[in-house]
Amino acid sequence: MTNDFQKELDVAVQIAKQAGEIMLQYFDNDQNVKRKLDDTLVTVADTTINSLVIELLTKEFPGDGVIGEEESNTEYGLGRKWFCDPIDGTNAFVWGIPTAMFSLGLVVDGQPQVGVAYDPFLDKMYTSIKGHGSYCNGKILAVSTDALRDGFVAITGNIKRIYGGLQSVKNLMSENIKPVAFSGAVYKSVLIARGRLVGYLEELVNAHDMAAVQLIVEEAGGKITGIDGGKLDYSKPFRGAVVSNGLVHDELVEIINRI
Repeated sequence: MTNDFQKELDVAVQIAKQAGEIMLQYFDNDQNVKRKLDDTLVTVADTTINSLVIELLTKEFPGDGVIGEEESNTEYGLGRKWFCDPIDGTNAFVWGIPTAMFSLGLVVDGQPQVGVAYDPFLDKMYTSIKGHGSYCNGKILAVSTDALRDGFVAITGNIKRIYGGLQSVKNLMSENIKPVAFSGAVYKSVLIARGRLVGYLEELVNAHDMAAVQLIVEEAGGKITGIDGGKLDYSKPFRGAVVSNGLVHDELVEIINRI
């Protein structure tokens, strides 16, 4: 592997391990759960990890900025930006369901270059440097070669939104595509990198959800775009993403966008 971004990857992995320890510390203890203005949940573990990420990255890479779900020290734009989701799948974390993960990605001029995602419950560390493959605990990853109707497509875990009649979900069901629903955008995405799922769609994810896993999925042979199939640009905010094994991507985008 090239030395390009190797230090960044090594630092991100060490931060992920510390984040995982914090997640385990609070998983079965008082999480001091609060509800944010957007009606989503946040725990003391989320805020503790986010602050730790900013502290450690500022020390190691003083010129870089961090955009986190709970706290940031920079704005969107060009240059080197670290995107962090301290606990992706906070609902699952609060409920006691171990599909929450830590994710941290380095984006340079709007495009991911380093991705790390960590599942502390199974001790699975997902890592990738652009152009050099995707790994879980050092073992190379590869997406599945299944067709769309031979595999499973993950959807939002928000039951209220599903029963509210999401058109994308209706479209999947009408095509006899098998959906699966649980909390955790990062968890769903790494399952695609591991070849367990063929696709995942979510209209509410944003940059801190996708920055790390985009690289992990793409370096495993998959694809991530916006809901409309367009390229994601991390130099500015966005909403929604489609993740796939690549083979089913165009078909999946076309189906979910039918009116």
